[in-house]
Amino acid sequence: MSQVKEHMMVTIEFSIRTTSPHGEVAELPPQTSRFVFGIDAQYPSVESALQNKKCGDRIHVYVPPEELYGHHDPSLVRELPRKDYKQTRLAEGKMYREMKKMTLVQFLVKELRDDVIVADFNDPRAGTSAEFDILIKDIRGASPEELRPSCARGPEIMAE
Repeated sequence: MSQVKEHMMVTIEFSIRTTSPHGEVAELPPQTSRFVFGIDAQYPSVESALQNKKCGDRIHVYVPPEELYGHHDPSLVRELPRKDYKQTRLAEGKMYREMKKMTLVQFLVKELRDDVIVADFNDPRAGTSAEFDILIKDIRGASPEELRPSCARGPEIMAE
């Protein structure tokens, strides 16, 4: 019986439950995915849990915040001069987005003061963790075409 190892095409059925740093839980419906183990990037925790498993195995994997969007970094919360930004786009609790010098400036407006914006440059999902419930549906050797990283393959290889 085949085991999940490098260069094997693996088909999984999985569901994901995420938990925000504020305790909000979201669940996604079950999905199916195919990938070449060791070639197509997976979360390290998921990859480690899948290694050497067999078709029909079910695993539960916790994926920590640092593998998803990172932990919330307090040093990325800064005070900015309010006059430098478009006032009509500023609203507490909302994302501010503007192109400046051909670069997207994006942050969460935490607080508005007279002359200052308290801006949070963390990803809004920072601190989120996930739990995967995975059922291994199929394992087979990958073809030479499938061994190329997914970013180098056309969409036809991913559709089924």
